Amino acid sequence: MSDLLSSGEKSAFDAAFDNLHDTFGRDIVIYKKSKKVFVATNNTYNALYSRIKNEKGSEKTVEAVTVKARIAYSGNSGKETQENEILGFDVPADHVRIKINSTGYDLIKQASDIEVDGDLFDVVSDASKAGMFSVRYYNILLKRRG
Repeated sequence: MSDLLSSGEKSAFDAAFDNLHDTFGRDIVIYKKSKKVFVATNNTYNALYSRIKNEKGSEKTVEAVTVKARIAYSGNSGKETQENEILGFDVPADHVRIKINSTGYDLIKQASDIEVDGDLFDVVSDASKAGMFSVRYYNILLKRRG
C-alpha cells in the first residue's frame, strides 16, 4: 500500500513547520550546571556533604544556553478557554507552555533554571511530543517562580 504523501512532500511539510518555529520562536535561556566527577583519595572525605574535612565547598559552574521556543502564556487573552479544552485541563495563570525542538529538550532535561522573558521558571510537567510525521518538537509546561 502506498502512502498518501511522498517522502518529498513530508519533508516539505516538516520544513514548513521548522520555518514556522524559526519565525515565531523567541529566545529562552536554559541554565545548566556542569557535573564534576570527584574521586576521594583522602580518608577525611565526608560522602554526606561531598567534601573533605576543613575544606571550602566546591565551586559550581553554570552554563547559559540560548535556544528558540514558541511561548504560550495563560492569562486574560481570551484564548485560554479554547486551549484548555484542547489540553483537557485548566492551565493556571502563573504557568507558561513552551514548544521546543529536540536539541532544546535535551538541554531542558539537564536544566537547573529556565529563563523566559526575564523571569525564572521551573518545569512542572512531562514533555508531550509534537510533529506531523515524526517527533520534532516537545510541549513543556513551566511554572513561574515566586
